[in-house]
Amino acid sequence: MSISIILDHRIRDWVFLPIIFVMFMISVFRTYWDRYNMYKNTGDKNAPKSQTQIQEIVDKELIKKAFLLGKFQGLLPEQSFKMKRAYLCDGEIGLLQKASHKPQVDPLQQMQMNPSQMGDMMKKNLGGIVFMAVQYQWISYFFQGFVTGKMPFNLTQKFRQMLQKGIDIQNLDVRYISSLSIYFLMMFAPLNKVQELLFDEQLDETDYTIDPNSRQTGPVPEMGMPTMPGMGMPGMGMPGMPGMPGQQQDPGKVFLNEKARLEGIKYTSDLNKYTDKALYNLRSLL
Repeated sequence: MSISIILDHRIRDWVFLPIIFVMFMISVFRTYWDRYNMYKNTGDKNAPKSQTQIQEIVDKELIKKAFLLGKFQGLLPEQSFKMKRAYLCDGEIGLLQKASHKPQVDPLQQMQMNPSQMGDMMKKNLGGIVFMAVQYQWISYFFQGFVTGKMPFNLTQKFRQMLQKGIDIQNLDVRYISSLSIYFLMMFAPLNKVQELLFDEQLDETDYTIDPNSRQTGPVPEMGMPTMPGMGMPGMGMPGMPGMPGQQQDPGKVFLNEKARLEGIKYTSDLNKYTDKALYNLRSLL
């Protein structure tokens, strides 16, 4: 028989809310720290760029253009959207079709040609691991063993290990959530989306990651979680990491996937929707 308990409201004030607040502030700090390092490395506009760096910029801008065209196609006239799509997806002269004819590259060879890229990647990944480890140790030291909340719906026993980390009460209702589990659940929560809503992040500042092994391109949120002792949960890798040394990557697949995505979009105009809404509002005022 499962045990139900009554949660003290002070747990909400002194355990749950501090965990959420600190994790959110660390996420904000990490975002702006990464952005500062990026601007610091690319701030000198007169610095000479290698041919590889120029090609990477061109590829990212092309993916960005295709992604935004598909996302905001409803704001364009139908003929304009079809012309722009043909310019990108035409089988002979389309930019995505031309960009797909790229040879496979070895990540190890690419890193040897650009050692600074490997160093930046290692610093970014190690920084993410440090941030996650500091949060985990802080929560473990101050809040281990607290029950911070309860799910409003029934769950099976398979969720006990995920929701009740650090609590060794077998008869406790599986819907209760421990402080350590709140930490891991928040790692998968859309903290970046909340940050965008609060700070009005611009689309132009989004990092459009090109992943040859993915069918989806576009903005990818950064998140990572190191392996913690005794948790039995493997660490999650950072986005943008290259494949294993010696493993060939096919960058042309990214452009073919984006081309297929654009070609499969069925045009639906949003202009008529806004026109009807404006007319409705005007009629309500008259």
